[in-house]
This record gives sequence, structure tokens and C-alpha cells, in this order.
Amino acid sequence: HFVYGYGKGGKESVSHQNYPQVIKHTPRMTAMANIALFRLFNRDLFGNFNELYRTITRTPGPVVLHFHVLHSYWLNLKSVVRFCEKVKNHKPDVTLVWTLHDHWSVTGRCAFTDGCEGWKTGCQKCPTLDNYPPVKIDRAHQLVAGKRQLFREMLALGCQFISPSQHVADAFN
Repeated sequence: HFVYGYGKGGKESVSHQNYPQVIKHTPRMTAMANIALFRLFNRDLFGNFNELYRTITRTPGPVVLHFHVLHSYWLNLKSVVRFCEKVKNHKPDVTLVWTLHDHWSVTGRCAFTDGCEGWKTGCQKCPTLDNYPPVKIDRAHQLVAGKRQLFREMLALGCQFISPSQHVADAFN
């Protein structure tokens, strides 16, 4: 199965119908609510894993959960970690892989650092609130430590982190 959050405007991806085992995870209204809430409060609040959990636990044989870009109005990171814990408790042989395509994993909220190195000292005052994904209120300094702890929890679950970018991999390590 291939699971994705949403396509442009919260709708199905343009290629969704071409693949029989594709699952659109996030309803359009949920995506829109997450966009608004993230821009105001710098948090992804919604994400329902019940159907995905049932699909995974009913799948015979080996299962690989390969995560890519989970930020940008889709899923709450804490919910992702708790979901992985639940899956691993039910199916211990599940393999977890996460491809880091950008700096989101090491910053308070930014996918791209654009030369800012504030993430190295805890994102004290964000100089780029318009940086993707944009926000109105800077909460990065409040979120970065908890976010890093959640990534440590993923490591403890055996998640393998990989990156096609050496500088992203270096920042994560």
C-alpha cells in the first residue's frame, strides 16, 4: 500500500486513480483545518491512524513502513510515534524507515534552513516565519526539544533514518 496525506487543495492526488493500492489518508476538511491551525499555532493537530493500523496488522508477511514528508498540515509527530509503538507491539517484525528530505526533523518547524543556524541552539527566535511551512506565531523554540525527543523514540523503535542529502544527514546525526 502507498499512503499519502492529500493532493493539491486537499483533494486526491492526480495520479491516485492509476494505482489500486493507494490510500488518501487525510480528508479535505481535515487538511484545511490543519493548514489553518499550523499557520496560527505551529502545530499539526489532526491525524487518524485507525484504518491504517487495521490495514497493517491484517497484512500477512513482512511489512515496511517507509515515511517520507510528514510535515505540512498532515500528521502530528507525536501521533506518528505512538502509532509506530502500537504497530510494533502488535507486529514486532515491522521495519520502520524514514527518508529525511529536508531539515524539518532538526528544526523547530522549518523544512529549509535558508542559512539560519538557530536550530543548532534550540530555535530561540525564528527570523523566517514565512519560511516553509509558514506560521504567524513563533513557537519553534517551544517545540524543538520535544520534537527531538520523539525522533529519539523512533530510533529506539529501530527506525532507520536515511537521506538523499548529505548535509541533511549530517544535521540529523
